[in-house]
Amino acid sequence: MVEKSEVERYRVDVVHARSLEGNPINSPVDRELGVYLPPGYFESEDEKYPVIYYLHGYTGNSKKLTVTPRLEDNKNLPVQVIPPQVLQEMDLNRISPYAKFDELITKGELEPFIFVQPDGSLHLPHKDGAKDLSGAVQTKGSMYLNSPFTGKFEDYIVKDVVDYVDANYRTTADKKHRALMGGSMGGYGTLSTCLHHPEKFISAVSLSPANITTDLLNWKLVTPIFEKLLGREIAEQLGNSSWNDILDTYDIIFSKNNPLIPSIKRDKKGKIVDLNKKAASNWQKYDLNKMIRENPDTLKKVHLLLNCESTDEYGLTGETEKIHETLKKLKIDHQFEIYSDPKAVLSPHILGIAYHIVPGIKFCIQHFT
Repeated sequence: MVEKSEVERYRVDVVHARSLEGNPINSPVDRELGVYLPPGYFESEDEKYPVIYYLHGYTGNSKKLTVTPRLEDNKNLPVQVIPPQVLQEMDLNRISPYAKFDELITKGELEPFIFVQPDGSLHLPHKDGAKDLSGAVQTKGSMYLNSPFTGKFEDYIVKDVVDYVDANYRTTADKKHRALMGGSMGGYGTLSTCLHHPEKFISAVSLSPANITTDLLNWKLVTPIFEKLLGREIAEQLGNSSWNDILDTYDIIFSKNNPLIPSIKRDKKGKIVDLNKKAASNWQKYDLNKMIRENPDTLKKVHLLLNCESTDEYGLTGETEKIHETLKKLKIDHQFEIYSDPKAVLSPHILGIAYHIVPGIKFCIQHFT
């Protein structure tokens, strides 16, 4: 049988998310789903495959998936508009589109797998209406949590998406052949989802998890590539806008009826001098460290990898270290690394995650039975 074209293996399906029906913000219930099928999928009607689910980061959606058919399709890494001298500071060979997956599988460096990317966006617009380089207004993320204020996004992943994929593709439909990965917001979602559903996934890969606690309320976000291309002042303006939107989203998801951000009192220098205790507690109950301590045995049932770049511009290095210390104290086995990568210096957060997708996939594959 002749191999079908990559167009048929690089798919975008639509899944009806029953878990999101009636959600309070009218977020879309019918959602696009990115599906990658490995070479040879159509050559056999009997072979079944393990599945790796990848949860995208904040501002991601079905139009801005993390892994795309070609590198130039990736709107998170707009290589087509970055000057060549700046591109040289990156290691584009370590950023893997679907075509790179094909190459690694064909060479035998990866076992064949299905790769699925759900849409985890709230589809609410950025607080300031900020647009990405394609001209589309950026969208807020769901954190992949079940929230009374935004909807049951965790259920959507573990029920609607997993059930759809198992029903429509030749998967080995059990925990031993199913893994969960994610970067940034998706790294957070990976850990929180596995905490509540260790029966679903054999392994979890959390890349630079966005565990944004009250400790980061004063964080100043400046992305190095914006500073390099646009100057410090504009980079700070963009960072402030992005950070304020992220904090606004956390308020919506965690504590809409008793928001933290507007209740914060600051002195003349901007230092926080008072936090609404009830609002702060709403945030803190979603801190991954607290959630892990409350469920100390569940992650022991999952093979876990956790890492972050040492200069992450979102302040997540320290937060990732805290998660590591929590896991260590509870004797939860895991692989952990705070790494320093000179080729990620333009955006330690985004590039650090992008460079670690294939290593994360290898980690997942080694734990499939």
